[in-house]
Amino acid sequence: MTQATFAALSAPSVSDTQPWRWRINEDRIELYADWRRQLADIDPDGRLLLISCGAALHHTRVALAAEGVGVDILRFPGSSDPDLLTELRYTGPVERAPRSGALYRAIAVRRSDQRPIVGGFVPGRDLTLLREAAEQVGAGAYTLTGQELPGSVNETAYVVITTPGVARNDWLTAGEAVSAVLLTAVAAGLATASVSDVTAIARHRAPRRLPAAGRYPAAAIRVGVAGRVGDRPVTQPRAPVVPAPGTQEPS
Repeated sequence: MTQATFAALSAPSVSDTQPWRWRINEDRIELYADWRRQLADIDPDGRLLLISCGAALHHTRVALAAEGVGVDILRFPGSSDPDLLTELRYTGPVERAPRSGALYRAIAVRRSDQRPIVGGFVPGRDLTLLREAAEQVGAGAYTLTGQELPGSVNETAYVVITTPGVARNDWLTAGEAVSAVLLTAVAAGLATASVSDVTAIARHRAPRRLPAAGRYPAAAIRVGVAGRVGDRPVTQPRAPVVPAPGTQEPS
């Protein structure tokens, strides 16, 4: 179980702060928010910090599933420590899910690409997969294309992740959805980049296609066809070297 937390080192986080820490026991892993790493100027309410923690949680879940390790997941388990976000309690070996291996491999090669996307529309079936990936972890999602957004390249697509509220649990779930969408996109051969100003994307949605009432946009991801970004091909990045886990806290 300890090894699975190393996958979180590759999870996307606000300004790459990795604002989380782990406490590892014999039969469970605990995920804590590290508020010392909060960027108060750009994230005063901690939304981005908790979304980052949710992405780290999902990366770890993917690694555990790929290794055939079963866990029960308890979110906000009522500890006296308000920074404790989740407990993952070991339940024994399980059969590996069919897609867990592909998602786990995607962790090593995922990169954010900020270059303009040119040439090649994202297939509708892939956009459906990305929406379903967000929904499977408890978030909502809808997609937009560049044709629906003023000033955007037609080939660009966006996945907007939504939540039913704006509480800590909603933001943690949004982070899990961000990870699920990013890894699913990479496994499908797509290029991705997170969008910092989600409201700028969400407000341009056509009124006839607004998401269900009571849903809040929490994050947005730009998606394009891998290998067709900017004016040069995207090369396959090397798997990252995992550094010593400075955030590990064995009990």
